[in-house]
Amino acid sequence: MLNIKIKISLIFFISIVNYVFLHLIHDANWITLVEASFDVANRTPHWRVNQSRLMGPILLKLITLFGFISEQWALRLFMMFFVTFNNLLLAVCLSNMTNSKQKILNTLIIFNALLIISQDVWLYVWDFIDISFFIFYGFILFKEEYLKYLVPINFLHIFNRESALIMAVFFLLLIYTKDKNLTKLFKNNYVIGLIFNLTFGVLYTYFSRKILFIRQSDYTGGGQDLENNFLGGNWVTPLYNYNSLYNGETLANTLILLSLLLVFIFIFKNYKSFESVQKNLSLGVILNILPVFIFGIFTETRQYFPSLVLLTYLIFSKINLKQET
Repeated sequence: MLNIKIKISLIFFISIVNYVFLHLIHDANWITLVEASFDVANRTPHWRVNQSRLMGPILLKLITLFGFISEQWALRLFMMFFVTFNNLLLAVCLSNMTNSKQKILNTLIIFNALLIISQDVWLYVWDFIDISFFIFYGFILFKEEYLKYLVPINFLHIFNRESALIMAVFFLLLIYTKDKNLTKLFKNNYVIGLIFNLTFGVLYTYFSRKILFIRQSDYTGGGQDLENNFLGGNWVTPLYNYNSLYNGETLANTLILLSLLLVFIFIFKNYKSFESVQKNLSLGVILNILPVFIFGIFTETRQYFPSLVLLTYLIFSKINLKQET
């Protein structure tokens, strides 16, 4: 498993380039991003929905625990670490799927390029950790011998972001499509584990937002955010997203929608010719895009990072592995 077929120095170089671009893109908004993360740990997030996303903010808080590192530098170190870690993790996973150094390098470049061009104003610590979890999920789809790690990985993911719930449903659907015998299914340890995760995840998400949340941050007015109540704080946003089409950012919004349309066209055009794992990746991409239009804000492109990870695996599989023996 711990096998990397390309030079570590190349991975570090790609990671440094990625980090520099991210910092340049977000430099003007850096203090707000710092406050957005620490406010979650202090139980005064921008929005109640963020209160359950504790893993990243707590890790960030630990970096500043002894007072040697400022909050701004803590976020820089956190970002540098996870950009590098995610590239290393993806390289390890790809190295277990192909012997071609060039194909691994090409995929890493595609992955980082997709992340850079998908930036908008907001970027949170949980977005970086979400990418890590989705790299694991994509790898498990290719290598079923690592399925034994799915349930604990998915459980840990719950404490980072509720996209863990989507992936619990996703893997339950995959298991069901392979064997629709309900008696067998409810004796399957993976099914039992994922159902537990789904149940626990819903309860954790709801009660962490209800119990831990004190008030909104000063940035968003210091209120109680009572109008957003799904799962204890989620927005329900179809109407908001529809109105956003006419908010004056017509060109940017059109580019986002066109990009998503191209992804859907790529999937539907090739779906019949896809191998089983490619079909599963396609389903994962779609299942993580659609909720953005129901519970998210479609113009916040960071919300597509999970789908971009799975899309990277799909591109790798479709283009790079097609002729590999």
